[in-house]
Amino acid sequence: MKNFGKLNKKLLLINVFFLQAYLLRFVIPWPIEYPSNLMEILIGFQLIFFVLWKTKTSSFIKMVQRISAHWIILSLIALSGLSLIINEIIDPLSVLRHIKFLVFASILAFIFLESFDKNSDRSKAINIAGYGAIIFGIFSIFFNLFGYNVAHDLRLNGPLDSAVYLAYYLTPFFIWFAIRFLENTRYKKNLILAIILFILIIATRSMGAIGGSIGVLTIYLFLTHRKKILKSWAVKIGLSLILITTSVVIFYSKILPSLQTDYSSLDERGEIWETSFNLLSQPRNLIFGLGYGQFQEHYFQNVKSVIGHSPLDYYVLQPHNIFLIFLSHYGILGLIFIFYCILLNLKNLLFSKNLNPLPFRINFIILYFFTHGLIDTPIFKNDLLFLFILFLEIGLNYCKPDTKSIKEL
Repeated sequence: MKNFGKLNKKLLLINVFFLQAYLLRFVIPWPIEYPSNLMEILIGFQLIFFVLWKTKTSSFIKMVQRISAHWIILSLIALSGLSLIINEIIDPLSVLRHIKFLVFASILAFIFLESFDKNSDRSKAINIAGYGAIIFGIFSIFFNLFGYNVAHDLRLNGPLDSAVYLAYYLTPFFIWFAIRFLENTRYKKNLILAIILFILIIATRSMGAIGGSIGVLTIYLFLTHRKKILKSWAVKIGLSLILITTSVVIFYSKILPSLQTDYSSLDERGEIWETSFNLLSQPRNLIFGLGYGQFQEHYFQNVKSVIGHSPLDYYVLQPHNIFLIFLSHYGILGLIFIFYCILLNLKNLLFSKNLNPLPFRINFIILYFFTHGLIDTPIFKNDLLFLFILFLEIGLNYCKPDTKSIKEL
């Protein structure tokens, strides 16, 4: 019994460390040629050991009863199922990919939460996921230096499809280690890890990640160290310089090119948003959505007629806005769901006396997802969906204060 429990937790730590194993694709030729990947196989083994552990310890029934407590997972599954029933499927392959990502992300998040039921254990596991992110980020640098998948503008892609995707993966852990350092500045390791991650994020040149993370950490400082900040002119000047520098960099790298040329990422987003609003302006689409995983095909078929010329990109997986993505996937119910999550997030940040340190930290990561989500939304892709679900579950579900110290958590 103990062996199954240990195997389950060890494999779980391997899974969170190697989240980017989703990149290692291969083919299982029998009984049919099914495109799979290493991460799905690891999660499959994970599920087997988890069920055996719970069955052998006679806690399987209790575990099943606890499913109802994971309302984030249940809500996403219910919304997705309802959307599939209501809406016509015009892109079956995309639907299958989205279903697969949701199923595996939900399974892994559920096992994580049920295996590490103490916040101290969850914190340690998130640390390990952060170490994995750093290793993958460093590997991405060498991957680019050897000439593989180098972006035309020299942004750090690594083995990924886009630099933004890599930045979205690294930034939650940058915020995590930065907050851990600010909680207790004696532990310099957290500062070193945060600096490494921030350098990697800068290399991706994702202004959403850079600006979003700095904005979130600034909010953290004002919520937790407001008196010290207001008393110290040096701190106020330093924060002001950081915010001004970030704003100037964002203006010159994103906004100015959009004003001077027709080929910036903001121009592309303008086309995406214009087409999205046009599609969702139809009453049925607004109420029921375009269908779970159906946005790309709808965009492909309609973008040229909506904007009146050939778009900068025909193949757009998501509408690059967190409200539009939930509307397109699930309709008005999806919008209500994400609004409710945002309200809970803000409530937890502003009235955090009943939260222990772990959910409090995680709510800042959730705030980053929502902030960056205003201009980009790769959160419905494989490993990022797992992080999105996991952090929502930890941060938005009420947790009683632990007796553990901040150091232990």
